[in-house]
Amino acid sequence: MKIQIVEGVKNKKVSFFLPSGEINESEFEIMAEKLKGMLEKGEFNVIIDLSRVTHINYKIVGDLIEFQKKFKEYGGDIKLVNVSPYLYNILRLYGFYPFEIYPSRRAALKSFQ
Repeated sequence: MKIQIVEGVKNKKVSFFLPSGEINESEFEIMAEKLKGMLEKGEFNVIIDLSRVTHINYKIVGDLIEFQKKFKEYGGDIKLVNVSPYLYNILRLYGFYPFEIYPSRRAALKSFQ
């Protein structure tokens, strides 16, 4: 999983996650450790690009939502880009859908203004 941290808009750092393949429970553990580290460092803005993801295990959707709540408590957010209709349906099946979805990284980056 590739992670890139860039200087965002108005002095905000934004981290881009670019996972690929299937995000299962063990893959998500890697992402969870990175997200925990970001919270500890005071980096609260995340964009997850799902363009290379073929499947998300529905069990991790709740964990991802919990991380989003933590980031929002500190004034940040987790936003998604390039979500295929298939992945959108998996996320939506969880029962509620709190994530903002953008068609591109640029659009998601601008939303942090």
